[in-house]
Amino acid sequence: MLFNIINNVRIICAKIVQIAKSGHPGMPLGISDLFSILWFYFYKINFLNINSINKDKLIISNGHGVLIQYVLLYYSNIYNFNDIINFRKFNSKTPGHPEKNEIIDASTGPLGQGVGIGVGIGIKNKINSFIFNKKINIINNKIWIINGDGCMMEGVSYETTSLCGVYKINNIILIYDSNNISIDGLIVTYFNENIRMRFTSLNWNIIGPVSGHSYYNIFKAYKLSLKSYFPTLIIFNTIIGFISPCKSYNEVVHGSIFNKNEFNFIIKNYCIKYIFKKKILIDNKIKYFKYFIFFYKKKYFELIRILNFIIPKINYIYIYTKNRYNCINKSTRFVSSVLLKNIFILPEITGGSADLSASNLTKNDFIGFFKKKKRYRYIKYGIREFGMSVINYGINLTKTGINFCSTFLVFMSYMYSSFRNFCISKIKNIFIFTHDSFLIGEDGPSHQPVEHLKSLRIIPRIIVFRPYNFIEVIICWNIALKLKKNIVCIILSRQNFINNEIKFYNVKNIIKGGYFVLNKKKNDLIIVSCGADLEICFICSKYLNKYFLINIFSIYSSNLLNKQKKNFKNIFINKKILFIESSNDNSILKYKSLYTFILGINKFGKSSNTKELLKYYNITKKNIIKICLYIIKKKF
Repeated sequence: MLFNIINNVRIICAKIVQIAKSGHPGMPLGISDLFSILWFYFYKINFLNINSINKDKLIISNGHGVLIQYVLLYYSNIYNFNDIINFRKFNSKTPGHPEKNEIIDASTGPLGQGVGIGVGIGIKNKINSFIFNKKINIINNKIWIINGDGCMMEGVSYETTSLCGVYKINNIILIYDSNNISIDGLIVTYFNENIRMRFTSLNWNIIGPVSGHSYYNIFKAYKLSLKSYFPTLIIFNTIIGFISPCKSYNEVVHGSIFNKNEFNFIIKNYCIKYIFKKKILIDNKIKYFKYFIFFYKKKYFELIRILNFIIPKINYIYIYTKNRYNCINKSTRFVSSVLLKNIFILPEITGGSADLSASNLTKNDFIGFFKKKKRYRYIKYGIREFGMSVINYGINLTKTGINFCSTFLVFMSYMYSSFRNFCISKIKNIFIFTHDSFLIGEDGPSHQPVEHLKSLRIIPRIIVFRPYNFIEVIICWNIALKLKKNIVCIILSRQNFINNEIKFYNVKNIIKGGYFVLNKKKNDLIIVSCGADLEICFICSKYLNKYFLINIFSIYSSNLLNKQKKNFKNIFINKKILFIESSNDNSILKYKSLYTFILGINKFGKSSNTKELLKYYNITKKNIIKICLYIIKKKF
């Protein structure tokens, strides 16, 4: 019976690729045995309660092979025949790389990232289990991760599995489809690591190598993996394109379709009987959950609140009045840290840093490190920026709280690929990036961000904040906590600067992403800037306002400003503008104005002190005043 089911899965996979005239049949044909056995006998899920907090998670890191999951969803009466026939069609339920939807937990196009996603889910589930599991295990699910040779080659898989081994996240089972083939042919010519020894050194439990086509060995490996005190790696040796007489054992089968003759040869290799089998449904026993509700009502209602994304009210006015004098003329990273101390009271908040907690100022006394006790919610990621961002994707997939991570802005480049996956999948996360400009000085050009602000702002479905003072930091965090489907990047300064120049606030305008700081009805010039760059704008305006009418506009989030109504975005029409920012962003040009002058940075920095660097970039009081006078006197 099982033999017939698995054969049917293979035939349907091959046929769908043939109908779609595109796809990757090699991997589905190769892993049909091990995937089908996992699906029917070990993967714990109830499709009648798809949002169960304790259902197993299934991550396909080599997402080009997700076709096999579609077919098994068809077998489980979740997808119908038309759904799988529309494979890779416009707006179908079965795209080539689904990333994430209500049924697909996660599937990644970029290889290796799915491993990190699974690790993130495992970490968050461990935290939740220590908070909510009492005499009954409300959360004790497994995370099954499918990956292949390409995922093992990617550096991000090493970063994340290394951290997983350190923290002993034993609810993770990594299934390695080792077929020794990639697009360029046999991998032995460019990848010959001893995977067993590699993962042994990473503190993992290793099972295999075993045959990925032997039912007995597959069952035995899965059973052993359920009883481990360490994360488990199962190495399955498989044959790519099994069993295609024309293309198996060959790199061609990875991403090529079968013609009629090749497909007929595949059918001849099987004794097919179309027997249908429904998915076995498994879920927590209801009586145990009723027991939990009766004896642990506070924990139950707290869990319900978190799952429904209900955030308790935070008294920002009290926080501001209590701490405002301590935050005057301080760096925005310090101001944000003051606010974080109050936000960490929420039990659903988790955070961490890539070896820069003391520099990002994201760690405080209200929260402990995750490794000491699993109930603690601050994670030391080590120097693993890319791995950290992918793990955060997984943490947020659990939908059991709010999460942030932090590093220097210049190291955002490591994480750029994962940002696309976040935005495509509409996953929320808060990224804190400090050291936001060349004013970090002596560290040199490798640590001085130039193009990073622009490269962040242009990603669809991302919101970038660069606040100036305590009020703007509060607004940024308030918006960041409430958003559900957006990445939020909070860009903060390292250096202290004068930040108490704003005397009047119009909150209704501030929440729009930009507002007039010096609100004058008439003006000769509008200086537009954000963050720490506003300091020199105020210095220059004090001198110029003796002779002219100078207005200052803080555009701390151009992404939010772009979402406002036209009448608000058209505030610069028939106005002269000077835009000042420590980056090469020229997005201000999208706003209609009479004349726009951009004073930015179009070259890399030097290793020097702040004063010399300001002269090097011509961002000095003398130069800015000259530019202002030039713009004011310019006639049109």
